[in-house]
Amino acid sequence: MTCTKQKIIDAAVFLFNTQGYNGTSVRDIAKKANVNAANISYYFSGKQGLLEHLVTDFLEGYIGILERAFEMQAILSPKEMLLMVVRDILRYQSENRHLTRFFYREISLDSMLIREIMTTYFMREKYYFQTIIQNGIEQGEFRKVLFSVFMSQLKGMLSVPYLYPQYISEVLHVFPSEEYFTRSYAKELECWLEQALEPKKQDRYPTLLHL
Repeated sequence: MTCTKQKIIDAAVFLFNTQGYNGTSVRDIAKKANVNAANISYYFSGKQGLLEHLVTDFLEGYIGILERAFEMQAILSPKEMLLMVVRDILRYQSENRHLTRFFYREISLDSMLIREIMTTYFMREKYYFQTIIQNGIEQGEFRKVLFSVFMSQLKGMLSVPYLYPQYISEVLHVFPSEEYFTRSYAKELECWLEQALEPKKQDRYPTLLHL
């Protein structure tokens, strides 16, 4: 990636987070990046193209974590795979925290771009997680769960540090950008996964395959 292109991306992420997408102009981005505005059209075909690039770039990295985990099915159990995926997602989000914050804010909006993402990346994400959980149930590592509820809880916990960074830093006095927070949060999330999926003699819900 060229230096100019990266400067544009960094400037856009910063401004979209602080001023909002609609409140940021191409000139604002060019000024922040210290580049000619024509470069934004050259690399991204305008502000909308830049938005699509940022969202797609984040999701390519995110889905890549799940894909790499699936390549290790022969050596990892479903439980090991799930824990590895969650740890890697948290690390990925922490390393790209500004982009992550922007992404989670953006997908809360109802737009054509987000609807397209729902039918591509998020359906792939659902397939990967659903397969891991189903394999874990069949192998006796996980109890039977209602996948829609489980996934809603998991997605919520993965996104909270980036949806409410001011609350976490100003009220709870911890900082999601710090490595210590990421490690501690990962450990707590792993404990929740252990409890949520611990096998039981009687399951409350039908098997995942019938949902």
